[in-house]
Amino acid sequence: MNIVGRIKLPKSVESSALYIQCNEAVSINYQEENEGIVLRRGGLISSSSYFNSFYERYYAKYTTLHSIYYLLKLEGDFKVFVYREVNQSSDREKIFEGNFENCQLPNPVKLPPIELLQGVSAGRLYIEIVCLSEQGIFQEGWIATDETKAREISLGIVICTFKKEDYVKDTLATLFQDKYLQDKDFKVFLVDNGRTLEKASFNDSRLKLIPNKNAGGSGGFTRGLVEALEEDSYSHFLVMDDDIELESESIYRLFSLHEYAKSDFIVAGGLLNLNKKHVLYEAGATFNDDPTVRGRFGSLTALNYNMDLRSTDSLNQLLIEEDADYGGFWFCSFSKEIIEKIKLPLPLFIKLDDVEFCLRAKKVLGVPIVTFPSIAVWHIPSSAKSLNWETYYYFRNDLITFAIHGSPSYADTVSNLTKEIMASLLASDYDRAQMLIKAFEDYTKGPDFIKHSEPDVLHLSILKLSRTYENQNQVDKLASIQLLDQWSSVAAKGKIDWSSVSKDWKSAAKEMITTTFWRQYLEPKEPAYATRQ
Repeated sequence: MNIVGRIKLPKSVESSALYIQCNEAVSINYQEENEGIVLRRGGLISSSSYFNSFYERYYAKYTTLHSIYYLLKLEGDFKVFVYREVNQSSDREKIFEGNFENCQLPNPVKLPPIELLQGVSAGRLYIEIVCLSEQGIFQEGWIATDETKAREISLGIVICTFKKEDYVKDTLATLFQDKYLQDKDFKVFLVDNGRTLEKASFNDSRLKLIPNKNAGGSGGFTRGLVEALEEDSYSHFLVMDDDIELESESIYRLFSLHEYAKSDFIVAGGLLNLNKKHVLYEAGATFNDDPTVRGRFGSLTALNYNMDLRSTDSLNQLLIEEDADYGGFWFCSFSKEIIEKIKLPLPLFIKLDDVEFCLRAKKVLGVPIVTFPSIAVWHIPSSAKSLNWETYYYFRNDLITFAIHGSPSYADTVSNLTKEIMASLLASDYDRAQMLIKAFEDYTKGPDFIKHSEPDVLHLSILKLSRTYENQNQVDKLASIQLLDQWSSVAAKGKIDWSSVSKDWKSAAKEMITTTFWRQYLEPKEPAYATRQ
């Protein structure tokens, strides 16, 4: 028997609907998860939820699995159903119904095997449990198979952090305390760009703490990948942001996907809204290859955007697979073979490093970017932030990415950026206008600008520049005139070398994704760890 997934119990009221649906005759103790759910007579619980549905259509398409079954830890008398839903308009199909009496927790109830359907007939599977006794308990559930794994998996998990100590410690606790992950082969490479973590606090043998210069997310993730590749022990990798809230089931299901995969693919985890835990902010995105959108927001289109996962229609909508171009590095997993063939991410500091990497894998190797439902992390959405320095990286790196994978038009780029700059000036957002101008200017300097700069020094200068205007959000006609004059000069200068610069980025990218380049760029050393006063 191999477990491919679990029926997890909710940890809090605010996220409960993502795990279990129930009626008023059910009591959930969120403080004592291991004690299970108590049901009175007539109590009903359903796994028709984001995390506990089994998305048959994805497993049938991407894995070698043909059959699965449910195992349930129950105490009392129960009627158990298994249902399949295929889309939003059709009725659910009952594929099993059975009574189980005198159930005891030490002896899990095994439901009959379910043959997985293919194509549009495949859907989303879930169970419903109705208590027939005066009181009953549901403690745990598993989705299992007797089929042999296609391969054994060893996972190198890379987390890049910059002064997010509390988040990181919670993530590590979630990983290391999950009893079902204890038998899985993984190691965490925690890259500390802020150098604020104390080595003594991280003594688990499954973790390696790596101090690193502040080279942004792309530098931190790549440093971790390089270190993991050196150990030559991992078949697959997972990169995760530091400021997430992790559901360990996402890691567990990731293992089973790779273990039973028919062929190679990139797993793109969804981004759940940390401020509204029942909302899926996005699951993958498309990259617009229209040159007329360069220089303005809109080059990325989020898939399954702002979806309320409490709705059955939303859960079934996820059965319609979108053709994603990238998965965010908040949770993105890929094989060692992909790294060996397309090399490492580009040194873009932050923003679009994940986009460019996934585009490369998709275009060069034809590897699909698969947004498996039920695999996700909670994260604060980018729309909830308003940081002008991020504007610089977004627009600069968008141009770089398109130069590598397309052909940016000077006229369209300048036209679109002019509109963005004018909109910023009309909103008295002079710092944002400054960042847009700087992004264009640095792109036109060509790849040597990045290759020979110190990423942490450059970032500090960008931070300083993003706070230039003390009268931000107040009308300042002189500032508007000065910025428009600056933009006119920068745009005119950029026109001279536009074609050659675009070619330079495409050519230099081949060098900037190699291990040799990254070692020189990061100059990895072993600095002294910070100590707290």
